[in-house]
Amino acid sequence: MLFPVSVGASARPTRATAQTPPTEPVAWTSYANDNQLRNSVSSRSLTRESVRRLSLRWTAKLDGAIYASPLAFKVGGRQLLYVATEAGSVYALDAATGETVWQRDLGTVATEECGTWGITSTGAIDETRGLLFVIGATGSLHALDVATGAESESYPRQIVSDTNYEYVWGGLRLAAGRLYIPIASYCDVGPPDGGFPEGSLVSIPLDRPGAVEVWDPVPGPENLGGIWGWGGVSVDPADGSIYTAVGNSHSWSDECGCYVDDAGYGDHVVHLTADLSSTLDFQSPSIPATGDYDFGAAPLLFQPNGCPPLAAANNKIGSLFIWNRRDLAAGPIASIPLGDGLSAFIGTPAWSAARQTIYAAQAVLFGDGGRLGNGVRALQVVAGCRFESTWAQPVGDGNQAQPLVVGDVVFATGGRPGGFYALDARNGARLWSASTAGRTVAATITVGGSFVGADASGTIYTFRPTPALPRGRWPQ
Repeated sequence: MLFPVSVGASARPTRATAQTPPTEPVAWTSYANDNQLRNSVSSRSLTRESVRRLSLRWTAKLDGAIYASPLAFKVGGRQLLYVATEAGSVYALDAATGETVWQRDLGTVATEECGTWGITSTGAIDETRGLLFVIGATGSLHALDVATGAESESYPRQIVSDTNYEYVWGGLRLAAGRLYIPIASYCDVGPPDGGFPEGSLVSIPLDRPGAVEVWDPVPGPENLGGIWGWGGVSVDPADGSIYTAVGNSHSWSDECGCYVDDAGYGDHVVHLTADLSSTLDFQSPSIPATGDYDFGAAPLLFQPNGCPPLAAANNKIGSLFIWNRRDLAAGPIASIPLGDGLSAFIGTPAWSAARQTIYAAQAVLFGDGGRLGNGVRALQVVAGCRFESTWAQPVGDGNQAQPLVVGDVVFATGGRPGGFYALDARNGARLWSASTAGRTVAATITVGGSFVGADASGTIYTFRPTPALPRGRWPQ
């Protein structure tokens, strides 16, 4: 059961797990940079002490809003950032200066009812092949050379057929030589003559890119079942099997004389074989069969001390559901209310193994004077594999990005009012903040000792700690 806590309440001490010496990430190759979507790394440069000294290193104004997570990779000793925009562009920027190294225009689609779209999906970098895979509104999968932006042989490949209504929101994911692409829609709107967009999950074996495999969450055509989560899918490290969470169906039910949202695997969390040929397990929690209460999230995979392997996913109903991922059908082991329905509760929480804590963004928070907005809530795993709320910190409102855990620092975004925040992972205390020109919805990253974020004005920001003053020395 979730008990209310005061904002900024101190966290209880936790037993630290064994730690390897911190290393500085020099690559960020997919959404959350981790196929389990834990979004947690170590760093020598970004600590509770140093983040108080974060200062803006550079900004770059690109040609459209940024909702995809930036990526990073080192090419020939040069650290590059890769950023996609809603204007349909992919940029490679010098991480030290913000200078544009190359830019590719992949096109946009102007829909009749849902606006104009470019690239919302976060790409994936194949480190071995030196390729950045990315897909936008035109539905073509591109494989771009990380150094030059040149298209690889045999690409682009058309993946989405009905580009007027179907769209890739979720991030691309690489695992064991396969590329996974989740397909949803722009806004659940179909053609005027009837029908709805068709959701699916596509797998491409990269050594045989023509052998495309497709999983249809809701059997039959034009009945939704989109996969919306920013992370797309997650991958079990034990066997390479796939977890995903599905949006609503649009399927007629004679039983209720209505269209239901949970037909097939609509509104379900699902466990699949790596080749998508078999469904291993699935479950839909107790949510209404009608109404927009689907999973706008991909499952986080994690295993706390003393617990079985777990999966966690946010549902638009406003709850974080947690399952034993070896037995989804048994139902959630925890259902934790965090949202209030004012903004669809989407996104993925982050996991810190060192602190045995989930950090969930976009939690609705209240104080003595009423609603404070949205922010981060920390849920620590305690004896009996139970989840206890230890602190909460408001950082803005509306849709917010997945928190980024860097050692004992949690980076968060402000959502609608914009801004970036660094919080103490132990108790939620604010350590640093910075304002932005636009909304901050894109997931943030760290690379080479810098913190990198982006906003909906099309600006990318890089921050780095200034050097600490020697002890006993003070500025004149």
